[in-house]
Amino acid sequence: MLSVNAYTMSCLCVSQLNEMARTALGECFGPEIWVKGEIHGLKLHAKSGHMYFDLVEKPSSSTDSYIAKVSCAFFRGAFIKWQTSMKSMGFGPFELNSGLEIKLKARVDLFVKEGRYQLIVSEIDPGYTFGAIAKRREQTIQALQSSGLLARNKELTLPLIPLNIGLITSEDSAAYNDFMSIVFQSSFSFRITFFDAHMQGDNTVPEVIEGLEALDRHPSVDMIVLVRGGGSKTDLFPFDDINICRAIALCSKPVITGIGHEIDTSVADMVAHTSRVTPTDAARFIVSTADDLLAYLINAHRTMETLVLHTLRQQHKRLESLAVNLDHIASRGTLAALSQMKTIAYTLHSKVTSGLSSREKELTRHIKGLESSSAQFIRHELGTLDLFHAGIQHKARSILETCINNLQSAVSFLKHACTANLSFNSNLIDQKEHMANLMNPADTLRRGYSITMSSTGKAVTDPADIQLDESITTLVQKGSIMSTVYDKEMK
Repeated sequence: MLSVNAYTMSCLCVSQLNEMARTALGECFGPEIWVKGEIHGLKLHAKSGHMYFDLVEKPSSSTDSYIAKVSCAFFRGAFIKWQTSMKSMGFGPFELNSGLEIKLKARVDLFVKEGRYQLIVSEIDPGYTFGAIAKRREQTIQALQSSGLLARNKELTLPLIPLNIGLITSEDSAAYNDFMSIVFQSSFSFRITFFDAHMQGDNTVPEVIEGLEALDRHPSVDMIVLVRGGGSKTDLFPFDDINICRAIALCSKPVITGIGHEIDTSVADMVAHTSRVTPTDAARFIVSTADDLLAYLINAHRTMETLVLHTLRQQHKRLESLAVNLDHIASRGTLAALSQMKTIAYTLHSKVTSGLSSREKELTRHIKGLESSSAQFIRHELGTLDLFHAGIQHKARSILETCINNLQSAVSFLKHACTANLSFNSNLIDQKEHMANLMNPADTLRRGYSITMSSTGKAVTDPADIQLDESITTLVQKGSIMSTVYDKEMK
């Protein structure tokens, strides 16, 4: 039931209501108060130079949700005055960024036109922010250590030939140009897979994480490089974020950082496989890695060439020694065979002569015995004796001819065997010398042939062993030819 006063109460217009609320807020909170929270949605008005953001309160557990928030306005005049005061107190550059935890001094005000209350900032306590940054940094490091992620990416092996690089930075930034200039000035054909990400502001953390995950999935990327230019400590605050650091640690590929600061080391630097102070230094590290591999391959080539030449010389000397030994053995065998044949011939001649002599003596004795016999018996037996004498002569002649034929066959066989043995060993020596000459790469190149090497240093025998756009080297007698594969034909 309404009272009579309800009808007599004065009616306020909206502007009056908001003005009264504004006065009430001023009376309640006084001229200024200190408020702490985290910056979100930081925006700089280009024309006026005013800065606007939300100050949020988050729960103690790590989450993206917030308990409460209030709008803040940091007008250009107050901001310049605060920056001047910071310099007079000896503080370095202090840039405001989303995600920073701050303690600010402000007047509680109400924007009459919109009916929205806000904080009009006059100054920010840098000591509180630096302390909050250090505290969060330590919490991040402890969380990574406890989960075993701090050194995980460092345990990965850098690629032997780091030519396929995934790059995360802001397109056309100084960091991008510094990195690419060093890479393009090198003598190597680097392939860059670029991911454009903000390096400052609210989008830094989610875009860098997205870039890490995308390049980690990319099949042709061998390593990931994360670079940005220099800045103040607060500018680099996102690179202490636990989510970025965890994404780096969980990458299956080595991550190289060049965050662009020489004094402080971010947690991202600590968790990365390798950290360098600037984008230029990161690029030089990658180029130097390729230079080291090239120097190793050149030394290996020279060592291999020296070993091959040494082996060829040793084999040539060995073949010469074998040839001399074979000639000596053949000569010695021939002399031994001739000596043996002479001994056999002398023995045969001695035996034949001795046999004939003994038979002749025996015949002489028989003849003398027969002379004492009767003439009739002599005449009767004379024909028989003549026949017997003729048979003995024929048999002796037959035995002698057989021995001579055997001796001649033995001599012919020994000559044929020695000739065949010498011919076989001579052909064997010629074949080995020919094979040794064929093994000499210099002789092959001198005959007009060439040897094509792939980018991995292997001789190319099949077009399937090389890829399109791959750099190949063709060795000829008087040098080498560098070329790139644009097409290939398979048999």
